[in-house]
Amino acid sequence: MLRQIRGVVTWIPWADPGLHDMWLFSPRNRLLVTSASLTLDETRQQIEEKWQKRPVRSIQPKEEEHPFDVVHPDAIDIDHPLMVVLKDSWDQPRSLPVTREPDGTLQASLSLAAEVPNGLDPDRHRWQVTLTAPSHPVPPLPVLGSHAVIATGQNPWETFVRAADGGVTYWSHRFDFVPSGASLAGSLASPRLSWPGIRSILKVAASAQGADVRPSPAGKRAAITERLLGSRTALEELAASPGWALLRMFMPAVAPGGCPAGSWWKLKSATVLSWEAIAALDDNGWEPEARREQVDQWTSQGVLRRGLILGCGHCPILEFYPLSEISQSYLCRRCGGTNQLTGDRWRPVAPEPRWFYDLHPAVLELVKNDGDVPLLATRFLRSEYWARQALVGEEFELLMDGNPCVEMDFALATDQELWLGEAKSNDSLGNTQRERQREAGKLLRGCALTGAAGLILATAHSHWAETTVEAVRTEVLGRRTANKPVPKVRLLTGLGTSPKLVPLPL
Repeated sequence: MLRQIRGVVTWIPWADPGLHDMWLFSPRNRLLVTSASLTLDETRQQIEEKWQKRPVRSIQPKEEEHPFDVVHPDAIDIDHPLMVVLKDSWDQPRSLPVTREPDGTLQASLSLAAEVPNGLDPDRHRWQVTLTAPSHPVPPLPVLGSHAVIATGQNPWETFVRAADGGVTYWSHRFDFVPSGASLAGSLASPRLSWPGIRSILKVAASAQGADVRPSPAGKRAAITERLLGSRTALEELAASPGWALLRMFMPAVAPGGCPAGSWWKLKSATVLSWEAIAALDDNGWEPEARREQVDQWTSQGVLRRGLILGCGHCPILEFYPLSEISQSYLCRRCGGTNQLTGDRWRPVAPEPRWFYDLHPAVLELVKNDGDVPLLATRFLRSEYWARQALVGEEFELLMDGNPCVEMDFALATDQELWLGEAKSNDSLGNTQRERQREAGKLLRGCALTGAAGLILATAHSHWAETTVEAVRTEVLGRRTANKPVPKVRLLTGLGTSPKLVPLPL
């Protein structure tokens, strides 16, 4: 319909009238209102309800003329300058088998069935079909054309496909060769579609600017931990739970206070804890039973490994051996010597060995590098109404000519926009004015290279330092003066305590 009508066509949501409806009933225009699925009476009831509940009214007599007419679709004049169509009139759920690619992309396993919506004639009418996948929005970036949203092996010339309305939209009829007298199935499009994951979205968007995207070391660690836990949501929940403080116990070079003797060991390769040390964590809100269940779950997921501290009879090494490597005899990791599992080999000295736990190396590095800050940021953002179903990407690098030029801590793709973010445990982007200006410029450039609509600066502090805010503000105003693309900038503060999201003051 958008292609057939000169002027404006508007789809009206069925929700309660709000401020977004105030422009509908302009005294300068008379509207034609129609619906392809509702009867005339039902359509009239819908539009009259909006008229009665319109939020902005002028003082008029009680008997005021309604500035609209309700008509049957057949009575629509396609040359009419303004038209209102009720949204969701043809919305229907579809069960479509898909495969999930390693980068999170969803690909339809089957071609879509060619269908004609009720009330339309495929010989006279043209329409568009939009498919949205639950919990997998696609931002309507101009660069997400047919090459980005069609499945592997699909003919790219069959129909016009693009990202739109949070999903993938395609033209109803085939664009490629259609012989005269073709059947309905032969003239209508039935493509196999693809809903790109956040990594694919970033890669396609960056390639349009001559840039490339790759995971950063921190991003790889986050991806490994996410895979162990099963989902990004589980990883974000871990960052906000008492479990993160427990994982920090695997970091220090000295035993945390309150650990019983022999329950905590600092080895050359890692720090390991026994259950006694884990139970000694000072967190009154985390009951021992729940803590025991959490440790068992982490062990089954591979986040923790259960094993023994064993020595060698041939060299002075003392090392942690996971349960999967332990038998009555074992080989020393340093010298390769064969040892027997006897009382003089395990530590601490005891009649029977004590189980210890070590932390997966990737998870340990994530904890050491304050990986909870970006996780807390995306967790909060996904609690906001506009990003509840957003796709989230871990830390990545943007490269120009093969050289890294900027690193971003996270990406967020909604059904409307793409956002990038920088997360800090402190309140500054640098120690000097020059460092802060350079870092702010790099972050804004990263948004420009990916076509991101906004930049989120997140910190665990209650506020950003004024020197950092001023540096970002200066860069924003400078880019505006130079007529360069400028993203919206939001400041997210108080992560882990009282998060608050506000626009950058200009």
